[in-house]
Amino acid sequence: MMHEHIKKRIIKELIGEIVCLGAIELELVGHYMVSVLEGGRMVHHGINKDYKPVGYTVDSFSDDSTVVAEYSTEQGYFENEDSSPTKNAHSFPKIENDIQHALGHRQPQGPDKIYLITNHEEPPSFRAKFNTTFIGQSHGGRVVFLDAREMAKKVYQQSTNNQDCAAFYRQFFPGFSQNLDNYEYYGKLPAPCDGHIHDQGIGDALAKHFEAYPVCVLHGVSGSGKTQAAIGFVHHQQANEFENYVWITGEDWPKDTSLSAVQRSRGGAPVNIVGLFNASKAILVIDGLERPVDRSVFDELQNGFQKGGVVLVTSQSAIMAGEGCLPIPEVSIDTASRILGEDYDNASGEAKRFIQSCKFNPLILSTARAFIVQDGVSSNDLYKEVLDSPSEISSRDGQSIMGKILKRLENGAFQALKKIANSGLTTHDLEFLRKFIGISHSRTLQHLSILLPTSTPGVARIHDLVCMAVRDQTDGKELATAVEQYVGDQKGEMTPSALREIHLALDPLQAEHARRGERDPDWLSYALLQVESDAKQALHEQIHSKEISPGVPIPKVMCLIDAKEAHAYAIDSPDERKEYYRQCAEQFGNALAGAADEDVRAELLHHRGKALRRCENHQEALNCFTQLLSMKPEWHATHGQIAHLGMQYGVSSDIKDAGERSMRALIDGMTKDASAVPLRVSLAALARLRSYGNVVNDLSKDPAQVQKLADLIALSAMEGFGQFYEAFVSFTSKFGYHHPSICLTLAERLPEMLAMPPETVEKGQWVSACEALANTATSARKEDRRSLVDQLLNASVQFATAISAGEQLKSYDARAAAKAFIIADMPQKALETIAKVPADRIDHWILYRKAEAELALEKCDEALATAQQAVELVGKDHRATEHISSYHKLLSEVYERRGQIDDAHQEAKKALDKCKDDQFQNTLAERVARLEGMLP
Repeated sequence: MMHEHIKKRIIKELIGEIVCLGAIELELVGHYMVSVLEGGRMVHHGINKDYKPVGYTVDSFSDDSTVVAEYSTEQGYFENEDSSPTKNAHSFPKIENDIQHALGHRQPQGPDKIYLITNHEEPPSFRAKFNTTFIGQSHGGRVVFLDAREMAKKVYQQSTNNQDCAAFYRQFFPGFSQNLDNYEYYGKLPAPCDGHIHDQGIGDALAKHFEAYPVCVLHGVSGSGKTQAAIGFVHHQQANEFENYVWITGEDWPKDTSLSAVQRSRGGAPVNIVGLFNASKAILVIDGLERPVDRSVFDELQNGFQKGGVVLVTSQSAIMAGEGCLPIPEVSIDTASRILGEDYDNASGEAKRFIQSCKFNPLILSTARAFIVQDGVSSNDLYKEVLDSPSEISSRDGQSIMGKILKRLENGAFQALKKIANSGLTTHDLEFLRKFIGISHSRTLQHLSILLPTSTPGVARIHDLVCMAVRDQTDGKELATAVEQYVGDQKGEMTPSALREIHLALDPLQAEHARRGERDPDWLSYALLQVESDAKQALHEQIHSKEISPGVPIPKVMCLIDAKEAHAYAIDSPDERKEYYRQCAEQFGNALAGAADEDVRAELLHHRGKALRRCENHQEALNCFTQLLSMKPEWHATHGQIAHLGMQYGVSSDIKDAGERSMRALIDGMTKDASAVPLRVSLAALARLRSYGNVVNDLSKDPAQVQKLADLIALSAMEGFGQFYEAFVSFTSKFGYHHPSICLTLAERLPEMLAMPPETVEKGQWVSACEALANTATSARKEDRRSLVDQLLNASVQFATAISAGEQLKSYDARAAAKAFIIADMPQKALETIAKVPADRIDHWILYRKAEAELALEKCDEALATAQQAVELVGKDHRATEHISSYHKLLSEVYERRGQIDDAHQEAKKALDKCKDDQFQNTLAERVARLEGMLP
């Protein structure tokens, strides 16, 4: 059964492929889909026998005409063309025309069901507006809308239920096809190339090598099949001989960096290479490592080697001396023939000579087959053209041969491929590429398996041999300009797609930025501000002090705001920082008064509200956000800001209520459709959920809703968002008690995220990671999952140790580390950590942990004094009302350990009386009853 978060990822990518469908392809896919949905034959008249559009008839209909389907790729399909002066009047001409067309097919009553199918995504507000129209009210009951999102769900469902459906849809969606084949490794192992044939000879050579030596550097020229051999080896060997595998690229392992400090690139999640490899008999693949290495760099993996683990490195050159290297064997004639799609015994002379000449490079064979099968190229013509240049065959680098084959691309697709090659990069975000080279060209290259998916979701690549074969120059200027325009088209919204492409294209972006020299900040500047780099630091220093005046364009506004926020974090004094935010709020307000552009106004309102919150002008901040919601109701981030405002210390009940309403709005959106709310906003909301007890209590009553939030957190780990830990700690702290199994399942779904040493995680996330792992360990202990408890506690203690290494600690940091030490039965370490908190920063939270540690060390007198002080202080903190019963329970435990049963009983009763949690009440009631039985 596929995990839900992987299913969502596959559907999301499938939506992208559906959006790219042309009119004829949409007709074919839509007609097939409706036939399956209706469980019977449909007549298709929308295209003729030559696959050309046909007018004057509905596109598809059932034999009795009770079902009609219409397909549309027209732009603006869901656009509201309101020509009425009445504010709430709506009109959708394209949709209304399709419905009238369908009604006229079966007169007088019309069909019972009308499918309206489009490759566009339906806007959230569309359905409510359509329902107010005359045609919506008259015929809405018989209309079924299938937009790109709903189509993707149907394609996925039909494909996983029926192999015949999967076979049909694979023709149109190559990315989806690979995901279906490879979902069990999704997000980790690259998918095999289309048409890849596993060569047993290469597998046998690798197996024989590993019998004698645990490290293998598999080397060969570009396109010789090294990566595919590694994929095939993992697929064929793991199930039988190995317990786990880890896949990274050479780019993920910087020079002079230990494997234990590796972080996957391109937005992927960090992964503890050494920990995962040493934990079991595993395969570690390092794909495309192009530098010399010595056997000593793998010394950290000795424990894994002793278990039988192996390391497979692929490279274009031999990079390790001695027995560690293995030249990739040529594939056999049989394998080469199958890759090409030929039957060697019955093949033509040209085909046999082509196979013998090109079997040194499987990529050439598979590319040739793609052109023959997918593009209808004459096989003998192609073979003859290559064979007529024997000098190019003998060179054995494959570039000239590949170039000849690729020139058979139609000119637009060839120029698009050259555009990618000339950018100097082989890897790009797929959504960006569709803008950069065009949807149709992108689809053509995907269809021919020239543009391939990578192990990072949403990222595609062109093989370096393909790039070398068509590249005529290397100039990143065109790419940098395209990225700048991409960011501008999205008005600076940092979607995962935009962030991935900015990271991938950082070098050409920085080069173009330097070439342009000093200037007003633009979208290129804003793109560079999203990545930690020297360019970002220099930009911040140059512009943070500049005024935002009326009439400034949106990119400059966003850059200046970004720089000002970064500067505020560099101000150490809280009072000075507060005054700086007050000045920012005043400046944003002045600029807002003279701004005419709505996007600029919205941006200034958003950040003025944030600045007002930070200088504790809470009511005016709420006014800003409320005004912004009326302007941009679709901005979920505004609800996030109001929820953040509602959890501030000392705010009025009205602001708290507004915060709770916004939190409920976000949770409602996230649980109804996780993709409707930007992932960063969702994670920030989950991180703040701990401050909204009423919302948590309502969610806890519905395990299905809790599971949806867990799925969303799992998805964030796949995307590599740093906010993962903040959301994870909030989730585990609030739902670990009532829903331990969901928390444990989430942990087990994310083994890489839970097996990372602190040095691979941003320091600002250490406390969240520590607490989340400790919370989950507590849940695992409740479920008696001893092995998982040990794994989680080991990871948690690593973070606790790193946190407690400082000379002086914040109270919050110390209590998180102390909690981990206490759960791991290391109370002395907990006390040592707490001792690093300044005396004036000691609060009831830290005293609670101190009393726990003292009790564990049998220091009952100290524990009593500490627990009493904690109870006294918590009673004065209205924010901790829901936790008071836990403090009385702790004091009861101290009294019991001291033999003061009457006092223990009284404190247990107080805990029960003040408890509002049903499940915890049961635990406390059992304690009260047990202590009553011990009274004299």
